[in-house]
Amino acid sequence: MPENKSLFEPYAWQDVQWRQMIERFADGRLAHAYLMRGAAGIGKLDFTQAFGRYVLCQDKADGRPCGHCRSCQLNLAGTHPDFLLIEPESSGKGIRVDQIRALIEFSAKTAQQGGYRLVVLSPAESMNTNAANALLKCLEEPGENTLLMLVSHQISAILPTIRSRCQLLAFDKPDEQSSLNWLMPLCDDAEQAQNLLTLSGGCPLGARTYLEDGLEKQLARMQKDLGAVTRGEVAPVEVALAWQDFEPVIVLEWLAGWSAEMAGYVSTSNDACIRSQSMAKMLSYIAKKAGSRRLLAFHAWLLQQKSRLSGQINLNRQLLMEAVLFRWLQLTMKQG
Repeated sequence: MPENKSLFEPYAWQDVQWRQMIERFADGRLAHAYLMRGAAGIGKLDFTQAFGRYVLCQDKADGRPCGHCRSCQLNLAGTHPDFLLIEPESSGKGIRVDQIRALIEFSAKTAQQGGYRLVVLSPAESMNTNAANALLKCLEEPGENTLLMLVSHQISAILPTIRSRCQLLAFDKPDEQSSLNWLMPLCDDAEQAQNLLTLSGGCPLGARTYLEDGLEKQLARMQKDLGAVTRGEVAPVEVALAWQDFEPVIVLEWLAGWSAEMAGYVSTSNDACIRSQSMAKMLSYIAKKAGSRRLLAFHAWLLQQKSRLSGQINLNRQLLMEAVLFRWLQLTMKQG
């Protein structure tokens, strides 16, 4: 196995799904299309690509690709002629119909290395209607020895006709200790790992992204600004203007996490429900002011806004951030 062995094997928390797929492959029971479903940031795409490398490996053993054969080396270089990865071409964009047409053309050809031709498409919900309809043709009339693997973070946003033509493989979030065991070697200390994991909603790869992108500074800025808004020291409109450079999905995810912590605190009166220690005082104050009903409504609204982001091309970040901050401020107001 090469030094970057993570490219060729699943994460520890994916062992059950890996064994299922390996057994199906060994028994000749692979479906022509799979839909990998689960939360973002838990490693579904990495799993799918690793399994693709296993399928294409010419010297596989012990349920792993060898990492050394010509096929594995081509995969490492990103030049394997029988492997196609389809993703949005830039952040915030969707998968276009011309990308799906290229997929159809690819799947119709004979494998150059023998065996399978393999397509990984992620995230499947980022396809627009035209792209999704074009994909149906490939699902209905798959090429010989073509394996199509779709990755989805939000399966409800995928056309039912596509879902029905794929076998589902579900991925749950790993337990907290498994996530921390994987994350802690990347962090300065256990506290940082715990904070990042909490912010990511228990998704270890999401936590790693926060670490690599330096999002802890953004978090500190958000906490400071939310405190100022809560105390009435600054207007939500002013803060919304400053937040335009923040990635909207990150803002919504963090606020959804904090609102869930506050709702849990109100329901149980247990201080341990508020895990974001740097915000504990403010969150407990707002939780008592808002009450469970308003907190749950705010949480649901945040998730709704997040689900809508994938389909928006010309997002007005200013208006979205204003709406977020005004609703945050309303939590502290006296209930009528």
